[in-house]
Amino acid sequence: MAYDKEGVHALVCALEDVKNSNLIFVDKNLRNVLKCLAFYEEFRTVLAYCNKNFDYETEKRKALTRVGDSNILRLPKNPKTLVALVSNMLVEFDAGAMDILGFSASFCPADTKQESFDVLYNKLLEPFKLALVNFVVEGIREDAPEISHQVEFAHSGLTEQVEYLLVGMAKAVQEAQLSDELRAEFGVMLEGFSVALDSRDSLMIKAIWTGLRRALADEKLALQEIEKVDEALRLYLISK
Repeated sequence: MAYDKEGVHALVCALEDVKNSNLIFVDKNLRNVLKCLAFYEEFRTVLAYCNKNFDYETEKRKALTRVGDSNILRLPKNPKTLVALVSNMLVEFDAGAMDILGFSASFCPADTKQESFDVLYNKLLEPFKLALVNFVVEGIREDAPEISHQVEFAHSGLTEQVEYLLVGMAKAVQEAQLSDELRAEFGVMLEGFSVALDSRDSLMIKAIWTGLRRALADEKLALQEIEKVDEALRLYLISK
């Protein structure tokens, strides 16, 4: 697949139009992004590669979750999955199956609709652009490794045991007298722990829980939940 600078330039410009557009023109400018993806052969090639054997509904459920009273958007780490997921979401936005402004208000809440959309752009479309352009510039590597260590999977029952405790921790953080910055940091840590539980990667679960546990304990938050998570981890042989 040849690297065509014209196509990349056109995509970057189309996405910049989305980023800088008045909210009433967002749908129109998103459609221009889709037209760009359909027009240039290098994008069609990458999208066909990324969507091969891709289960959109499953990946969408993983990406759009709820922790406590908050909707969480968490994109997959794998660039191939990320490109497939976001490109399908763009099609849904364009078709009207999802309203992008309502989506941004729900998953990226801020003081104004414009600020919510700005956050969504940075969380959704910017990573999509970088991953897609990287595939075009660097080329598709069919043999690229997707994991860097041998995964030791935790028992599936662990998530069932800890899921409701995660909700309790999120509620405690929400109700505590914290600075906006600290509350946001806890949100990231809680989201990371939820991702780790979903992955069932024992090493990731232990690593993220260590940091989250210490941070909660320092603020004297969710102490009962901490004790119960520790007990669940011992029960399922994640920690000693």
